[in-house]
Order: sequence, then structure tokens, then C-alpha cells
Amino acid sequence: MNVRCYSIGAVLFLAAGSLPLTAQPAMRQLFHNISLRIDTAMYTWEANRIEVNGEPHLLFAYQEENPVIELRFYPRSYPLRSLSVLGGDGYELLDSLLNINEEYFRIKLRLKEVTRTDFLSVNLKINLANSKAPLLMSLRLFPVSRTIAYLPEEPRELFIGEEKAIRLETNNPDNIILPKVWATGMPINFMLRREEDGIVVQLLPNQLGAQEVHIPLALRKPYLDGQGRPAYQLPPVTKSFTVKPAKLSFLAVNQREVSFEQGGSRQPLEIELAYDSKLKMQKTYRLEAREEAGGTLVAEIFTRNVLASGRVLCWLRLYDYHRRGEGYLYIKDGDKAVFITNLDIIPETKVNKVSIRREGQDWQPGNEVFPGERIDIRIEGQSLHKADIRFDGLAEVKKDSVIQSARELAFSGMAPLNISQKNITIYNGSEPTGQVLRVREYERPRPFDYISLHYGEDSVLLAEANPLLFVDETLPDITIRFDDNLIDQGRLYGRQELEIDIELRERNNALIDQREIRNLVICPGEGSPRHVIYSEDGCRMTDIKLNELLRKKTFELEPWTAIRITIRHKPEKYGRNALSKTIEFVLHKKSTFDIDVSFPAGLVVKRLNEPGFGNLGGISMAMIAQFSFYRDKQVARAKPYKFGAGFLAFNAFNFSENNTGRDVGIVVLASLYPIPSKDRSRLSFPLYAGGGYFLSESEWFLLFGPGIRISL
Repeated sequence: MNVRCYSIGAVLFLAAGSLPLTAQPAMRQLFHNISLRIDTAMYTWEANRIEVNGEPHLLFAYQEENPVIELRFYPRSYPLRSLSVLGGDGYELLDSLLNINEEYFRIKLRLKEVTRTDFLSVNLKINLANSKAPLLMSLRLFPVSRTIAYLPEEPRELFIGEEKAIRLETNNPDNIILPKVWATGMPINFMLRREEDGIVVQLLPNQLGAQEVHIPLALRKPYLDGQGRPAYQLPPVTKSFTVKPAKLSFLAVNQREVSFEQGGSRQPLEIELAYDSKLKMQKTYRLEAREEAGGTLVAEIFTRNVLASGRVLCWLRLYDYHRRGEGYLYIKDGDKAVFITNLDIIPETKVNKVSIRREGQDWQPGNEVFPGERIDIRIEGQSLHKADIRFDGLAEVKKDSVIQSARELAFSGMAPLNISQKNITIYNGSEPTGQVLRVREYERPRPFDYISLHYGEDSVLLAEANPLLFVDETLPDITIRFDDNLIDQGRLYGRQELEIDIELRERNNALIDQREIRNLVICPGEGSPRHVIYSEDGCRMTDIKLNELLRKKTFELEPWTAIRITIRHKPEKYGRNALSKTIEFVLHKKSTFDIDVSFPAGLVVKRLNEPGFGNLGGISMAMIAQFSFYRDKQVARAKPYKFGAGFLAFNAFNFSENNTGRDVGIVVLASLYPIPSKDRSRLSFPLYAGGGYFLSESEWFLLFGPGIRISL
């Protein structure tokens, strides 16, 4: 990897700022500087920018795995309009992005597991003055860490054939990449293994005398060398030892480790032991972990015969566990140690627990996975370092190189979208471990974009429908249809469990009919990638027609009757995520015909054959057949005017002897109701205007004036 560190001065920044933004601008064209504060240290884009694989990064040094950092963005005045920081992997937002006095933007973030996070970057959303669409950019970060590693002063002596375990002292064990095999062919062979509390170095000397071991260590996150360049390799860890001969003759075993799984039920395990002339055939030797008499029996070796290869064929019976790092195993004749050997006697490989980690979440105990889901899997048990873990049905399986020990392994993988099996069996080689990953179908509530309501010649999607719909004509029926091919479109949602409530209410809100549909299940159709896997038991396959459910049919309903339909996800199934939508159909009419009796008072009547402005009359009585008109998109709300025709008894209640103006006329009237009245009110106060023909006087006339209306 060609890595180059550089610094750009103010002149170059000013020149870059004047570049045209016909292509995606660089970071320096939008910001004249960016700073990162961590602990007491400050790093800037101008002074600490580093180029890695042709991409500029902001370098910073860290000590903690989850540090808090502060970022400051110093924008140029043009062309930046606004800036926001988006969420992303590897960090979490601790506060909102603040614009400090129009000088810079500031935000605090918490980085997560810096050592294990690759390609760490902060996602930015930028609005430019010369572009309508926002610009998405990433501020790439380049963390470095000063990792220290060394071996302690003690021990200084090693013995031929004796494997010694020494803890590697380091300030950041997670940053060290461990080789998976022994380094062999050297005076002192070595291997590194990771344990819960650190890293252990296994040493196995091969040559006598003063010997030196050199252990190279590769790093996940680099440090800066003397020239300021990133270095991914620590200087070798070096330590000198004095290698001495073994106190007793060492007899090597052809297997480095055995388990009770191999020697189950005390069945002897066949091994080969190095030959020694003092070793007797057809004899049983004890293996103990201490040289002195009275040690605990670990195993027994029964020598059978010498092979042509010069080794001894033996039977090994196991009674206890042993680790090579704990010291020798002494081969005893009775209580007397006559040889030494060493091997690991470990528990049988066993998987005890499975945990799952989903994107953006922590490890959770459990074994449930969903189709199409990418997950991390942690397996806990015993003797897992020698296990050959396989997943029957899981795709793109990768082993985590960091989490691997005798007690713990980690993998990543994806459950195929079209997986048909209900369980993903976990195997050790060809043998089931007794643990499985259970494949569950999604049970997520999908928005109601797959449900449509059909009424008359119209239809509407439930997700987009207005809560109140007016129908101007007789309603033949309302049909609820489900487009099951849309349920798993875009992402998997699974079977949808719904409830439907239907109510019919009259104009006065009185309930006239009601129906409930419970346990309604709609299964994804053939458009779903998992259609063949879904069970169709209990699934609704047909439309729902309201007239098949209601006693009072929709085509029998009076005007202003409301049909209220509520469709919701089953609350006990989906909890707080359940969705609900209510649609109300109202049978609307534009006008109505009624007969009003009113008592106009103070009418101004102008007879067409008389001069002047007319005469003011007394209390009259009018009986009018008239039309009322209703407001659009409102329930039974009449407009404030009416038109009609009828009879007017002019001055009908004036019984004086000199009343010569009393007469009956045929009139055409327009009435205006300036004072709104309640729907149930029988009394109102209209203003009248119109004209007609007096029957007695045989005269045409015009009239205008107030009245008192009594609705029949």
C-alpha cells in the first residue's frame, strides 16, 4: 500500500476554493479546515491529512476503544448552504450539529470499537448553493495507536521438550493479529493464542544453550514510525533463554492433543510413542502431572510393540484433563518417574450456547434468524479451537479472526432469502452439535398500501385514502381487496394479521348495524420470494364484500348515512408497531325538497302598478315548497339560502276593519338565513326576497323582508 502524508498551505486552499463545482467537490473546496479533538489532543485536516490508497484521511491517535471525539467543520462561504452529520457504522451521535456564530459547525461523537472497525468514516449531508440535490460525502478517519508488546523478565530457562506458556505484556491485545499456526524450524518454536484476559505465547525449545526467540507481530491499526508513516508491523518481540536438557528422557507422542470424545467410555486410544531402550513392552505405565509420588492419575499408557518406523505402538486410556502449558506429564513405573512426555488432554468439543448480533445491536442470547438477514454468530462451549464448525443452509459464512479460542468462536453469514428449511443445523465436521439456528418468518406490520377499497366505479388505496369520503349516488357495495403480491415487495414483512370493524350510523349518529372481523390473515402472494414457504392455512384468499356481512345493505341506506370501516393490525400480535386506519363513507346529496311555513313580518311590498317604494306590511303567513342545497365535503350542512314557490297570506293576522291590504298571493321566493341554526332546530329567522301575483287584486308585486320560519 502506497501511503503518503502531506500538508497543504493557505495559498493552495484558496486556489482550490475557487475551482468550479461541475463535479463532486473535494473536502478542501467546501471547508478551509476540519479539526478533531480527542482527549487533550487536536488534529486538523490541514496539518494531519494523510493519503491512503489515493483517498485523503484525517489521522488521529487513540487510546480507548470507545473514545468521545469532537469534530469542527470550518466552511467556506461559498458554495455551502447547510451541513448535517448522518448516522453510520462505527460511531454514534452524542448531540446535534451546532452552527457556532456562523464560524464553524460542531458535533460530538462516540466511536465504537475503534480497533475492530475497518474503514472508519463520518457521513455528511451537504446542501450546495448551486445544486438542488444534497451532496453525500464521507470524512474518512485514520486511527493510529501506539501498541506496546514485550515478554516479562521471568522465566529465563527452558527445557528441551517442555512447552512453556508465557503471557505477552501489551497495552492493546485486540490490535495484535495472531498467526494461526506454529512458527517452526527455529531453536525455539512458538505460537500465539488469545485468551479471555490477554495473549499467551507458547514456547517449545529445540536446541541447547543460549537461544533467542524473535516474535514478529502484525497490527490491525498502525502506529507512526520515525518518518511519520503508518506501520502495521511491530518490531519483533525478542527474549533470550537458556535451554537445558530435560531432566528425564522426553518421549514425544504423535498427537499434540486428544479428547475424551476420542477416548469415550474409557475406550483405549491408539497412539505412537517415541522409542527408548528402557521402555518395556506389554506393560502399563501411569501418567501423572507431578514427578513426586502420590500424584493424581491423568492417563495410562500400555505399550504393545515396536513399529518398523522405530516408534512404539501404545494404547492410551484417559482419566483427567491436562494442558501442555501446565507442565510435563510424567511416565511412571509405579510411583517412580522414568520418562516425560506432553500432550493436551482436553474435554470433548461441545457447543453450549449460541448468541446472535444484528447490525447496529449488541450480542443477544438466542438462535433465531430471518430469511435474507446478515448476522454475526457467537458460539460458546469447550475445546472449540479444534472444532470444524459448519452451518447447514447458511450462506457466505466467514470466520472471525479475532474471536477464536477454546471457549469461543465467532462467524458471520447470511440466511438465504429463499431458504426452505426451518432449522439451520450447526455441525462439528459431520456430527451435529445439538445446536441449531431457527429460521423464523418476519411478522412485521406492513403499511396499508396493499389494501384497496372499491365502491361504485371508484377505488382508493387505504394507505392514501382521506378519512372522510363522500358518495353522491346510491352505493351498490363496498369491496375490500388485498394485493398480496405487494406484501413482501421491497422487504419481507410476512403474514399480515388484521382486524376489521364495520359500523353503519344514521345522520344523528345512531348505530343501525355493526360487524367485526377477527383473526383475518393475509399471506404474501406469488410476488413474494418466500411464497412457496408460507403456509396458506387460515389465509384469506378472497375479497370482502360488505353486503355479504351487513343486515342493512348499502344500497338501502338513506342519505347522510355513514359507513365507518376500521382496519388495523392485531394489537396483541404487533404491539406498539400495529397500524390502524379508519375510513368513513358518507352518502351525500346535493339538495333536498321540503315545505316551510313561515311568518314574515314587516315585508316591503311593491305593487307594480302603484308609484313609490311600496308599503310595509304586518304579520303574514307563507307556505313555501322549496329546495335546500348542501355544502360540498360536509355532512348535512346546508347552504344559507333556499329557493321555492308557494302561497303568501299578506297581512294575514291584521283583523282591523280598515285593513284593505289583506290578500293571498302566489309567490316565488328566495330565502337567506344570515343567522346559523342547529340542525335539529325547527325555528329560524330568514330574510325573504321575491315576487308574485295577488289573487284578489289581480296585481303583480315584489317583496322583501324578514320572517320567522317554522320547519314542518
